[in-house]
Amino acid sequence: MAYLYRTVDKFGNTIDFYLSPTRNTTAAKRFLGKALKGLKHWELPHVVSMDKAPTYAVALAELNFDRHRHIGMTRSPVARTAHCLTRAV
Repeated sequence: MAYLYRTVDKFGNTIDFYLSPTRNTTAAKRFLGKALKGLKHWELPHVVSMDKAPTYAVALAELNFDRHRHIGMTRSPVARTAHCLTRAV
């Protein structure tokens, strides 16, 4: 089993993804660090929306990125389509 981490823009287009054998803080930090690394200050997202997995908040805190919010799967049209990509993989 693999866990899918992905970044999407506000239109739902996939920017980057990462398949991990684990869903823990180390995997979240690895992916989020890679996604945020090298961005200019004007390229950084205003807010990072995520599900309620506690690993994301810990990883973002360790990366000193405090602009995040938890959003339920049913409220996010992007999150509702996450299973489509997972099934294709």
